[in-house]
Amino acid sequence: MDKASRYEAMILDMISDMEGMKISNEPKLETKLIIDKENHRYMVVTFGWNKEGKHVHNCSIHIEIIDGKLWFYRNMTDIDFGRKLVYQGVPPSDIVVGFLKPKMRELSDYAVA
Repeated sequence: MDKASRYEAMILDMISDMEGMKISNEPKLETKLIIDKENHRYMVVTFGWNKEGKHVHNCSIHIEIIDGKLWFYRNMTDIDFGRKLVYQGVPPSDIVVGFLKPKMRELSDYAVA
């Protein structure tokens, strides 16, 4: 199994339980996985109508595999995906916290780009 396939399997394992997850105070919202295996893009989105009758469309997780690295563009959860991946054997140099400015990435435990 090549690196991209291995990383994809890890990502899918981590986010698969999130599909269908209900937000207790907003029962009409749905949570779905958006998976583009061909381009290595993975998202978790919540959408629907809230109690006030407003349309909601939020992305809580956005991850891409680019040039053999895992790019985290959004993580609005309390899950530390980087730590979980390192624990599973992914080198920190293959993880990029893409929602941080490049100068801030230098201060993280992960890759700058």
